[in-house]
Amino acid sequence: MQTGQKIAKLRIQAELSQAQLADALFVSRELVSKWETGSNRPDRKMLEALAKLFSVPLNELIDIDAILSEELSSAVPEDYLLDPDVLKADLNAFLETLNERDRSVFIRRYYRLEEPFEIGEKYGIKENYVRTILMRVRKKLKKYLKEVRS
Repeated sequence: MQTGQKIAKLRIQAELSQAQLADALFVSRELVSKWETGSNRPDRKMLEALAKLFSVPLNELIDIDAILSEELSSAVPEDYLLDPDVLKADLNAFLETLNERDRSVFIRRYYRLEEPFEIGEKYGIKENYVRTILMRVRKKLKKYLKEVRS
């Protein structure tokens, strides 16, 4: 079950409307709707607030493996051979092409499973900038994989 579906299920169990949940979290009803439909995902702080509101552990709301898989799947070309050993070798070679900061941000996110806000705290940058770095690195990875296997 996706995070949005879990939020909707817990909201309904708590007998709250989307508007009531939005008011409790100081967000718009439209944002709650986007979470529940999966067109937007709450950030870590909002997930913590939701877990507290619903009295559930945070890991009941999120599946970190699914999130990371979703993020990285956009970086692998559709026609790419998904042999794990080949992918590992290509990924290691790709990481060598990155500057130190981008490589470290990528490793912290996808190897150490750190949240963007944690990475941002480490480097003294905002969470949104970490997300921008990760997006750019994923685009570079996709381009790299296309070139190396064509």
